[in-house]
Amino acid sequence: MKQVINWGYLPLGLAFLSLNTFAQSGYPPPCEEAKLVKLDTDPNRRQILFNFIGECERNQWKNDKGIVLLREYQNEQGRTCWLLLPGIDDSYRDNPPSRFASFNGDIILVFEADSRGNLKPAEGDKDLLNQCLEQIIGDRVYTRPTIKTRWTDNVMPFTNRKMKRGASRISGGNGGSVLVIFNADGSYQKVLPI
Repeated sequence: MKQVINWGYLPLGLAFLSLNTFAQSGYPPPCEEAKLVKLDTDPNRRQILFNFIGECERNQWKNDKGIVLLREYQNEQGRTCWLLLPGIDDSYRDNPPSRFASFNGDIILVFEADSRGNLKPAEGDKDLLNQCLEQIIGDRVYTRPTIKTRWTDNVMPFTNRKMKRGASRISGGNGGSVLVIFNADGSYQKVLPI
């Protein structure tokens, strides 16, 4: 029996194969100013990110808003450290990072910090970097309103001058942040940041 090949289906099959290959390799970032990096390079790091994001989802992130702000640095002892912070607003725009990661669909902005965990100033064109990060983050953060003062009838202690703003509600604690210190043997320890 002679088999007949229907060449009409060949373009459709090739198109499906190329789409499947593209989907498996992931979609590239929408811009080039911010570099996509891989953070979950071993089971420990994967578990740290999974646990931290789960905690953020339960306690800090509401209304489908939230990203992770990660400060990566070497401490005075030369050990790699991650300072993980939950973020719900666009405060990253003040000093935008040039690296980001994606973890199970969540966005992690990766900042460079000095040996004490303090942010290093952003390099390059901040406007272009912020435009790129806006495409990556989308609607996952709130836009901060401009700073406004409000009326108050309070006076400052001892000086008897009128206060320019009223009382602020400041929540105590560390806001959900955690410091992870990695050891050379692959182990790590978690501590609350100072």
